[in-house]
Amino acid sequence: MAILGRVISLDRGYPLVRLLEHGVPKPEAEAEALIGSTQGQIGSKPGTAAVGTAAPGTAPNTAVPSTAASSTAAPNTSAPNGASTDNELRAQHSIELVKNSGHRAVIGDIVELEFPPGQDIPLICTIMPRGHSLVRRSLVESRHVGSGKYDEQILATNIDIVIVVSSLSNRKIDLNYIERQLVLAHQSGAEVVILLTKADQAKHLEEDIAELQSIAFGCPVIVESAVTGEGLRQVAELLAGGRIGVLLGRSGVGKSTLINELLGAPLLQTGKVRERDRAGRHTTVARRMVFIEPSTWSQAEAPSTWPQTGAPDATDGAKSSPTTAGVLIDAPGLRSVGLYDARAGLAATFPEIVSLAEECRYRDCGHSNEPGCAVVAAVAAGILSERRLNSYQTIAAEVQD
Repeated sequence: MAILGRVISLDRGYPLVRLLEHGVPKPEAEAEALIGSTQGQIGSKPGTAAVGTAAPGTAPNTAVPSTAASSTAAPNTSAPNGASTDNELRAQHSIELVKNSGHRAVIGDIVELEFPPGQDIPLICTIMPRGHSLVRRSLVESRHVGSGKYDEQILATNIDIVIVVSSLSNRKIDLNYIERQLVLAHQSGAEVVILLTKADQAKHLEEDIAELQSIAFGCPVIVESAVTGEGLRQVAELLAGGRIGVLLGRSGVGKSTLINELLGAPLLQTGKVRERDRAGRHTTVARRMVFIEPSTWSQAEAPSTWPQTGAPDATDGAKSSPTTAGVLIDAPGLRSVGLYDARAGLAATFPEIVSLAEECRYRDCGHSNEPGCAVVAAVAAGILSERRLNSYQTIAAEVQD
């Protein structure tokens, strides 16, 4: 008998899995809502073999085989939200899963766990079909695959919303970098929101907001300050009903601080930015899911659309649980945002250029020196900025590489 769980972080090389069948009503309904049909799983049912060994000096959590009615896992004291950890445990990938599919679980995956007799750590035997995934291009450094080649890296999966985070502190907003992030976010297929943090430090607030809105094209723009509490309620509303969001932004823009404010406790480590250039430092070193209960939200009223803690949930008549709270994935700041097969994300980020390109004389127009180019004509007429076109061309060249 296999048990469903969700990967919430990678703990010293092990996927840390939160069980969906312990203290959580109707896990099948949640899984189906996230990933649709459970047919066509990634990989196949394994035997008892596992990939990897325990890290030196550490012992994997002990679990009782799932056939027992009282199947539980030993508490994991490193749970990201500091809540009860009775339903969280570390797991390993089965050898059969990796050999047959080549896949490994990532943050957000819904997985099936098996508890082989005589083995003190459960095995991930099946990875369920994935929903919206945040994917970037990464350089392959494996001799088996071929060093120097590029492949996809899934940063998070089964997400509902991508929150592109930028700081309003002293540094000038890097529109080109944000546009690159927006391409990555739109390519996921999830909802996209732009979040401007540190509003209390903004020198030119209205100008900065106007600049961001000029490239948002339908994406909501939220202004937030952990000092004043501005915007925190709006962020919480995004996660109402158990939605899963992922924070995407450079180091030092306030991602961990935002989560700490929503939790009402300094759970995640934060760091000061450098005074000379306001550059951020890497304090978050691994992606993790943080479960934000409505009762822990400290800066303003919990959104009206959130069920009250302990109150019946209208969808299943059961009491609310960590999976009905909002979920945020805190991720290390990305030094580079490589784009992998992101044509749809490019079109969604630069819709005005895509529309203008339809008026070009040549279908394969590069929007540089070609005669009859409607995009270049728009730049000459002041309708489209040259910076915007240059940004598009740089990203397009990478996407089409």
